[in-house]
Formats: sequence, structure tokens, C-alpha cells
Amino acid sequence: MNRKALTFIILALLLGVGLGVGGTILAQKTIFKAPSQTTAVATVAKKTGVFLPLGEFTVNLQAGAFLKTTITIEVADAKAEGLLKEKDAVLKDRINSVLMNKSLADVKNIEKLREELLKKLNEVAENKVTDVLFLTLVSQ
Repeated sequence: MNRKALTFIILALLLGVGLGVGGTILAQKTIFKAPSQTTAVATVAKKTGVFLPLGEFTVNLQAGAFLKTTITIEVADAKAEGLLKEKDAVLKDRINSVLMNKSLADVKNIEKLREELLKKLNEVAENKVTDVLFLTLVSQ
């Protein structure tokens, strides 16, 4: 291979590498840019409530399966927490009632289960429960 051909190949490789690096930097700055500060501030501004642990639940599901989960609920404020602590037994009963009527396939859809529990708990809690959190979830 002569010297001109080798020089041409080296220049072509350098040009390709340069275009690749430049394209990557351009893509990172335009396409994959970080979320703006206003988005980050809006996310942080969401007020969280008070967390009330309800404990561990082990229930038999339909068709012989079982579920073991630890549930904590988020309530609107400390006043609601005090009211719901008094209704602890009723809240746990509602959770058990919902879970015992589920199949293994039903508990795989965690968002639907969360929504159903939230609805049932708010019937007792006068819409003071804002979220249902599954800290652990084991099914078999």
C-alpha cells in the first residue's frame, strides 16, 4: 500500500471518529437534555402526607396461592393519621377482604390493586387516604 492511500485511510478514519463524537455531543445537548429546573421544582413542590404503617398481611388467594405483603398508607395530614389509627382494625379488615378475593393474576397488576384498595380504604377513612404503598410483595 502506498503512502497516499494510507494517509487517505487515516484521514477518513479521523473524520469518521470526529463526526461520531460531534454527533454524540450534539444529540446529548439537544435530544437527551436534562429536564428543566421548572419541572424539577414542580416535582419537589408536591406535598407528601403522613405515612401510617398498617403492617404485614399474609392471605390465601384464590386457587391455592398465597400473598405476603407489607402495606403502608399515606394520609392527608397528622389529624387524619390520628383518626385512622383509631380505625386500624377496620382498615386491616378491608385490606384482607380485598386481598382474599384476588387470584394470583390479579395481584400481578399492582396499580389496579392499589386503586381498589385506595377506594375501599377511603370508604372507611372519609377520603383521607391519598396512597397505598406496598413495601414488600411476595406471591406464590
